[in-house]
Amino acid sequence: MTESSLVRRLAGVPRLFDALRWMLEGGYRGHHGVVARHLNNVGRVLDLGCGTGIYAPFFPPDSYVGADLSEAYIAAAQAKFPGHRFVVQDGTRTSFQEAEFDACMISGVLHHLDDSQAAQLLEEASRVVRPGGTIVVWEDIPSRWWNGVGHVIHRLDLGNHIRSPEGYRQLLQRHFTIVCSEHMRSGAMDYQVFQAKRPAAL
Repeated sequence: MTESSLVRRLAGVPRLFDALRWMLEGGYRGHHGVVARHLNNVGRVLDLGCGTGIYAPFFPPDSYVGADLSEAYIAAAQAKFPGHRFVVQDGTRTSFQEAEFDACMISGVLHHLDDSQAAQLLEEASRVVRPGGTIVVWEDIPSRWWNGVGHVIHRLDLGNHIRSPEGYRQLLQRHFTIVCSEHMRSGAMDYQVFQAKRPAAL
């Protein structure tokens, strides 16, 4: 069995994949900090590409919706957090109403998508977030030269479109006004975090 096929098998078992990520990323402490800093009391939130819903506990059940393309991951999320709402949706063309949410979060999704797909996802995020609303994106970036573990994880990762911070910035700027950006370390992994706003309606 190749390394990549092993990772695909692990990714197909949500509980095992969550446990592996939890160990490699220091209990998600870096991610939790992003949510606390940038998504505190923002209103109704869409977690686009929510996976197994690891961020759901940070939000009141009536203020959170998690959406993901994977039926297995949505089932796992709903089993863990039965009070929250999770739906199977293609993030590039959801069934949500225009301006339905006050904020959208996208974590670890864009590096699985090529530029065209990523642009479609961000365009959809812009549609479902109200004018003046918030989007917070944090994505894998190339590991620093001395981070050997990070380089190994990226080789095993199923995402083939890890970009530089500037690459993500260019994608976001097509639909949002970037408010701030920061580097975030989560265990052995490096991320770039962006907080942005959908331009207010004229």
